[in-house]
Amino acid sequence: MVIQPMTEEVARRIQTWQYEEPYSLYSLEGDPDVFSELMNGSYAFVTENEELIGYFCFGKSARVPAGHNVNAYADPMLDLGLGLHPKYTGKGMGLRFVQAGLDYAYKTYDQKNVRLSVASFNKRAIKVYERAGFSYVRSFIRTTTNGSTTFEIMVKRYEIE
Repeated sequence: MVIQPMTEEVARRIQTWQYEEPYSLYSLEGDPDVFSELMNGSYAFVTENEELIGYFCFGKSARVPAGHNVNAYADPMLDLGLGLHPKYTGKGMGLRFVQAGLDYAYKTYDQKNVRLSVASFNKRAIKVYERAGFSYVRSFIRTTTNGSTTFEIMVKRYEIE
């Protein structure tokens, strides 16, 4: 897997991805605010065999804003966000994808302890994160006009191998 800084062309492609229910929460709209977010310097895209398969984001962009209301991000850690192309979800490549993102993060950022936020209903992602060494820390609820979603904070402490 090759991880590179986000480009405008790739950001536009990612904005077209549509996830099936119940994962539609992860679909990105084609609005300019989302595009600006993808281009803010904290996003990287992932290719394999020259095909776009996903993206990672790091730092504040990886946080769910509602988590700040309950101090979910108080501990100094590197926040990791990710999106695997919808056609590859549930196909058994999640662990390898997450591990590639962790390797990239460890080489790129000073902070070695990594945190992520995941919707509680996303059991298949949680299973992958646990296999990658993440463990549950706490939950919080995000409420929008579309309803409420519980998110879990998971952490992976850096281990010297």
